[in-house]
Amino acid sequence: MPRKRYDPLAMIPSPDAIRERLTETLTLAERLRVLLDLAERLRLPITTADKLPALDADKAKGVGRE
Repeated sequence: MPRKRYDPLAMIPSPDAIRERLTETLTLAERLRVLLDLAERLRLPITTADKLPALDADKAKGVGRE
């Protein structure tokens, strides 16, 4: 059975529910960004990957984000 597609306009949830969903989505996006960076680096030749700037761990975790 296919998963039902999320439609945010089907009903208007509470602000707290929206805020919680947004936080979860942003956290997932940050994790996917780190995973994408790692996957791209693994596909590069070693000499090219060594020259790329290191991924900032605090930026990846969202530290300091408002």
